[in-house]
Amino acid sequence: MSRRGFTLIELLVVIAIIAVLIALLLPAVQSAREAARRAQCINNLKQLGIALHNYHTANNVFPMGGSANLFALPNTYYQWNGWSMHSLMLGYMEQQPLYNAINFNFAPGVWSSYGVYNTTVLSTKIASFLCPSDGYAGKSDINSYHGCYGVDVNTCDWPSAGGGGMQSTGLFVHWNAYGIQSCTDGSSNTIAMGEALTGDGQGASFGGANPPSRYRGNLNMAGNDPAGLEAGSQRAGATVLSSAYQNVAGVLQDLQDCATGFINTSNTNINDIRGWRWGTSATGFTLFNVLDTPNGSNNNGCRLLCAYYCETSCSFSYPATSNHPGGVNVLFADGSTRFIKNSISRMTWWGLGTKAGGEVISSDSY
Repeated sequence: MSRRGFTLIELLVVIAIIAVLIALLLPAVQSAREAARRAQCINNLKQLGIALHNYHTANNVFPMGGSANLFALPNTYYQWNGWSMHSLMLGYMEQQPLYNAINFNFAPGVWSSYGVYNTTVLSTKIASFLCPSDGYAGKSDINSYHGCYGVDVNTCDWPSAGGGGMQSTGLFVHWNAYGIQSCTDGSSNTIAMGEALTGDGQGASFGGANPPSRYRGNLNMAGNDPAGLEAGSQRAGATVLSSAYQNVAGVLQDLQDCATGFINTSNTNINDIRGWRWGTSATGFTLFNVLDTPNGSNNNGCRLLCAYYCETSCSFSYPATSNHPGGVNVLFADGSTRFIKNSISRMTWWGLGTKAGGEVISSDSY
């Protein structure tokens, strides 16, 4: 009596059909998952927008990009090491106990003489500060969302300690606060916050990796001055830029040089601390600028050492970046959120990044 069953060829055909079906299904599943993650990212920005506007209602301005807090005795304050805008609006996003736990007398971070007083609160992870599409967010670095300081190149024009007077082309700046009234370009045409990938923890900074990772969420801290011609010279009184519009060609050249330097294997100064802590006001930790277009280069920022017009300690490009296919999520000053494509023109992007630049931007240009 013959026994019925599948032949080997029939079995292989069935396996091949199943494999094809899986290959067709997996991209759809991944796309659905990314759509959900992107929606959560947008929701995070919306929640931040609500907090910003609640803060504005109470204070008639948005929070400062960074507050002035004692860094070291006898009377030392640094813009790059104060409490961030995120910290200042914690009470408006259901984080009042965390806000109450901060000792605002002292600057946060490992660099401050008094950072130890705020170590626990500074390292606390907050879900609404983390983009779910970034697999590294929440590991070494715990902030995905950054306030926009416009097309500024330099951020270290020191006024008297804690005395205010800082200015920026964007909506946020250290030691000063802007409100809706400052957005003469229109709050719907002014970027408030954008997202950025966090570092992978395998750079030359806290990760200590050697050689450091070239992951695009890391950044080039070496700048573009291999001959060392500018080292230490800019604080002596060289002219510095407040706006990239003052030397567009020079800034664009610097961005290109930085991108080239990032992939240079002899460059070991690749930093992994983009978005290091939400509580620290340093640019790159909680603030970004629009010099580079979204996901526009192979790195997540660089130190600009442009001859004769940059301040070597405080001149950086910190772009908006993400793992969302095709662009980044952005919060505008009116509280709306939009997905900005990578293909946006640089001048349109620069115009959206400024609050009072007078640029005319068509609604169909991004």
